[in-house]
Amino acid sequence: MVTESIIEDEHFKLLTFLIVSARGCVDEPPLYGPLRLIDAAEKLIELMDKMGKADERLKEIMKTIHERKFSVVRDEKEFINLLDELVLKVSKIIKEAQSTK
Repeated sequence: MVTESIIEDEHFKLLTFLIVSARGCVDEPPLYGPLRLIDAAEKLIELMDKMGKADERLKEIMKTIHERKFSVVRDEKEFINLLDELVLKVSKIIKEAQSTK
């Protein structure tokens, strides 16, 4: 039996954010979709960190997202560069993990 309220559950909070964000994307400017996705990625890394599953590389990604995600409102090119940088960082983590198998 679940002892904590569902609305206090970190997974449920992320789920709610994703659902509400999906609805928001219908009426928002196109680049807000990617903004919401990296915002969700930041929240997921925070959750992973609370569970002891985020290493320093993920924490650095989280910090980068936190510091630069709102560039979307002032400089679209900078925001797109941020997305490209994040893809490269995650790709590097995957490549490193595969090379240690």
